[in-house]
Amino acid sequence: MGNENNAGRQGGGGFVAGFVVGALAGAAVAMMIAPQTGEETRDLVWGKAREAGNFASDATGDLRERVAGVAGDLQSSAADLYERGRTVVEKARSNVGSAVSEGREAADSTREDLSAQSSSNSGSSEA
Repeated sequence: MGNENNAGRQGGGGFVAGFVVGALAGAAVAMMIAPQTGEETRDLVWGKAREAGNFASDATGDLRERVAGVAGDLQSSAADLYERGRTVVEKARSNVGSAVSEGREAADSTREDLSAQSSSNSGSSEA
């Protein structure tokens, strides 16, 4: 499963590498069968190499922009998740605090009732 994600990410880099290798191979073949002089052929090869370099540079710039965009999205998602988690924890804390308060009030009320019953039972036993 993880390999599928990595394969998709490496596709752009593989394409660029394949393009550069193809351009160099094409330049080498062109040099061998070219009807031009050596200097003209060298100029042609240098021109094609510059074009390939520019293409690779553009592709790298595009890749950097995409990576920066994905990184920004991930940071935003992480911040959102953090805030949601913090909200859940605050609500849980509040709920626990309310439950403890209600429990204390119920215990106090029960204690008072038992104390009152105990006092009334003590008074009726003595009479």
